[in-house]
Amino acid sequence: MTIEITAPAPLASVPVAAFVETAPVAEALAELVRMFGHLPKPYITFPSSTPCLHLQTDSPSAFEAWRAALQIGPNDVALKTFNGEAWLKTEGVFHGVSVELTGFGLYLAAEAVAV
Repeated sequence: MTIEITAPAPLASVPVAAFVETAPVAEALAELVRMFGHLPKPYITFPSSTPCLHLQTDSPSAFEAWRAALQIGPNDVALKTFNGEAWLKTEGVFHGVSVELTGFGLYLAAEAVAV
């Protein structure tokens, strides 16, 4: 029997400096998972251009669970509308990183949503 071992293809090197700005965001994300892994799973993004986490939930109840966990006051929540759609939006800070939280899945009467 012959065992053939091959080396993986070389990876492209990326300067460490490219990740320095996102390190606090990644650390905050890891802490969110550790502390709040039991909450409804949001869609999470963090653009490389800004040190901010974006959490998107698909229901008002999931939004509320995350809002409370992030200790963002209910008076800091805005109702946003566009093209007949409505969602909740708020912002806060977690472990020194800006967090933008949005909540979709709102069902409002057509006359309540500005077109």
